Amino acid sequence: MATGVVDVKRYQIISLLYIIFVCFSVLNIKISSLDSNTYTIKTFQTIQVEELKKLAISNLVIANNIDTLLSIPRSRSYLKIGTQLSNSLKVVNSVIQHVNNQMIVNRTNLTKQFNSRVFIEKTLKDPQGVLLMENDLFALSQFIKNASYKLPSRLDDLIPLHKEVTTLKGRLDEWKSYLFYHKPMGISYMQLERIKLLIIQTQLIYQEAALNEIGYQATYYSKLNPQLYDLTSTLKDTIIKITHKVDSIAKIDSMEYQDVFFNKIIHSLSTENVFVGLSNSILRDFNYVIDKDFELEISPKAKTIKSDKEVKVIFSKTGEYLLKFYDIRKGKKMVFEKKLSVNKIPDPVVAVDGDHLHNYTISIIDLMSAVRLEAKLDINNLRYFPGRINSYKVVKIHNGKEEENYTNYGEIFQSPTQKILGSLKKNDLLIFDNVSISLVDGTTRIASPIIYKITD
Repeated sequence: MATGVVDVKRYQIISLLYIIFVCFSVLNIKISSLDSNTYTIKTFQTIQVEELKKLAISNLVIANNIDTLLSIPRSRSYLKIGTQLSNSLKVVNSVIQHVNNQMIVNRTNLTKQFNSRVFIEKTLKDPQGVLLMENDLFALSQFIKNASYKLPSRLDDLIPLHKEVTTLKGRLDEWKSYLFYHKPMGISYMQLERIKLLIIQTQLIYQEAALNEIGYQATYYSKLNPQLYDLTSTLKDTIIKITHKVDSIAKIDSMEYQDVFFNKIIHSLSTENVFVGLSNSILRDFNYVIDKDFELEISPKAKTIKSDKEVKVIFSKTGEYLLKFYDIRKGKKMVFEKKLSVNKIPDPVVAVDGDHLHNYTISIIDLMSAVRLEAKLDINNLRYFPGRINSYKVVKIHNGKEEENYTNYGEIFQSPTQKILGSLKKNDLLIFDNVSISLVDGTTRIASPIIYKITD
């Protein structure tokens, strides 16, 4: 009887040890399961790169249509949310960067710390860690909820954004602990990258929704295949046939396809280095015909010159101008607007005709073969000088003293000037001073004097 009691206790102890062993087995995470998270992290990072490319394009289109977008309440609300998401993205990036910096300081890396809990938990509990991100993300969630116009929330459910999260077993856990604390680094770091990806994608969704308010859609389009694949359409309506050739009027189910026209404007438009009074090439290699396919409206008004595949504009004064492009192939619809600054023409430089622009010496032979003083302006590959030389003073210096001078009118060397040039000797100095130049912008400039030392 006593033996039976001992056996019962023995088996109870063995059973208890077995239960404890099973519990530890359940609590312990397999190394292979953690290691596989490296691929999850790399996947998130790869998708982030591609989504950021789309975001960059979206930002460009928004910047070029910002006035129109802000005039529409719904798109204005979407853009405000997009800005808030952009700020939250910076916060998440700062937390990830903080973790990366701490690994550098401690001379370790993600691979070494992947299965460890101590380093990542200590790092995330820093003031620059999870608490910073938690406060920002919950403020973001509240901002979206209070917005005038918003889209169905993805962040609240997918991150999730709740102070207390209910586990699958029905237990309540704090947000920080549920996602980050008491976890191996492989899990915590993966959560950071996952949240970053969700914010990028949500920002892109809101910005595309704002652009959709003015007719832009996310599409796949190929010049080689005249079909449009609309990313926002249902599978049933995915392929929309284009009824004309790619480079002609693109009509899609009675809707004009504006993206082709818009993209062509973007690639053809040149609004840098625009100067008053010059014939500035605003559009190059543009395959649409002005006043037939499109209309260009400039405010304040400026002179427009049309030529084959090119539009040039002459601005009468400096300042800021607004360009508006209208597609007039079917009605009149504004597609794009762009602000540009028109600058005054820079001061020109002068030189004796020939290859002497950047030289400070000139031979007697080159000097005697020259017939005039030239003004040059090296901007926008300009093939002509936009103005004229009015007058200049020619001064001969011999042995350190001024011997002769003459005021020459016009660019051509007059007889008295030619006489001075003919009398120059080796080591003499020749000065062109008080060079007065009139430019097409209506201004008169005095160019810097040029000094030549005479050589053999």
